[in-house]
Amino acid sequence: MKLFFLKEHSLYKIFKTIEKVPNGRTIYIYIDTEHSFFDNERRGKEIKELLQKKDLNAMFVTKTEKSKYFFSSLGLNVLHQEKHKIIKYLRLIYDFFFNIKKFHLQVYTKKNYIFYVVFGFEVIFVLVILFLLYSLILPSTNINITPTSQIESVIYNFRYYPSSDTEFQQYSRYLSVSYYTGYIDYKYDMTVSTANIKYIQHPSQGTIELINKTPKDYSFVKNTRFVTDDGRQFISLKDFSVLQGTENNPGKKVVLLQAMEQDIQ
Repeated sequence: MKLFFLKEHSLYKIFKTIEKVPNGRTIYIYIDTEHSFFDNERRGKEIKELLQKKDLNAMFVTKTEKSKYFFSSLGLNVLHQEKHKIIKYLRLIYDFFFNIKKFHLQVYTKKNYIFYVVFGFEVIFVLVILFLLYSLILPSTNINITPTSQIESVIYNFRYYPSSDTEFQQYSRYLSVSYYTGYIDYKYDMTVSTANIKYIQHPSQGTIELINKTPKDYSFVKNTRFVTDDGRQFISLKDFSVLQGTENNPGKKVVLLQAMEQDIQ
């Protein structure tokens, strides 16, 4: 005879069912490992006394080390049925996704390396969830700024808007700079030194003689500039020409020049 008791069955039902078994029979008893029966060793002693009283040859079927140890410590006969490893792991995975409470109880009871692996995994999982929530609550963005020496590139990458427009920056995807329009009442005083006023109003004038030793005539227009070796500048006041000549009989021309306002520094 086989008796199976699930975790929902009461202690009263377990003892009452065994009491109804005829004396001297051989029975197989299975009690779910999550049953409250295993919470108190006194229950095991009571069922042992009941079996001895009815002279029953009982064999307790166990599937976990916990239940096996419970009955063995009381001196009861145990038939241990180890679960297949694949089924065991599949059951563990099922409990992890669909019965997390049972999964935690099993892992915590064993307290082997699986317990620490699961605990570490759950800690990492919680940290990842917190990080994702943090990223959603406080969003961030990356701004890549590329240095440039071209003023056109700098101006193009900014958007300018009137300071009176308060909504432009909210809808713009670009870096924005506000600008102001108006006028500035600017006044200044300027002084000019009159120390050389005579030379500014009446620049210095003088004549030079040009010599042409080439077999070609040269014509020059008014305001032709002449520069001395020390950087002083002069201009011609009229158009002029220098006739051709030879080495022994060069062409000559006297030209009237006027000093310029600035010399080459």
